[in-house]
Amino acid sequence: MPEPTVTRLATYLHVLHSFGQRGVLVASSNQLATAAGVNPAILRKDLSHVGANGVRGVGYDVGGLTARISMVLHTDSTHTVALAGAGCLGRALLTHAGFGRGFRVAAMFDADPDVVGTVVTPGGPQVAPLSAIAEVCAGRGDDPIEIGVIATADDDAQAACDALVGVGVRQLLNLTPTTLTTGSDVVVRQVDLALELQVLAFNATRSRVRRPVLGEETVTA
Repeated sequence: MPEPTVTRLATYLHVLHSFGQRGVLVASSNQLATAAGVNPAILRKDLSHVGANGVRGVGYDVGGLTARISMVLHTDSTHTVALAGAGCLGRALLTHAGFGRGFRVAAMFDADPDVVGTVVTPGGPQVAPLSAIAEVCAGRGDDPIEIGVIATADDDAQAACDALVGVGVRQLLNLTPTTLTTGSDVVVRQVDLALELQVLAFNATRSRVRRPVLGEETVTA
């Protein structure tokens, strides 16, 4: 399955969860596409990869489509996550990014002595020193870390990456602007919030229409 399709399926799943929470039972391809910000034709093609076909003139069963995409994306099972960086960004991710929907934060690390030893979320793991990533993750036996999230200070990002990769983690989400160096067998998803804001600022500037000020004359050559 193409990677862009996988990315969009994750977006569709988020949309479907929100529809389900609002009590929506059936949604048309146009409704789903609008909420996901894609073309309806692209949505229908993506859903064909998971064998989902809506009823013409009716739409898609929200519950059934949610279950089908969840199965394809393996969110119906629980994946263990290690979070390197328990500061504001890491905590925001814990709060807002849907952990609990197929993800369990099994280990947390930070370089701040005031944070180390604390428990950020009720029932969650105790925050360990950033330098202990290899030691903590390597000792998990039959419950290995599958996904690493890097939300450290920029200077600590590569070291955290190396430690996670060193214990076998091959799926990384990088929330820092640091470009990580890894082997070809490691998948790194880069999310640079500052870069995203810069793109939005460019789009806002480009779409801004200069309106004539009252009393101003337009001079043409």
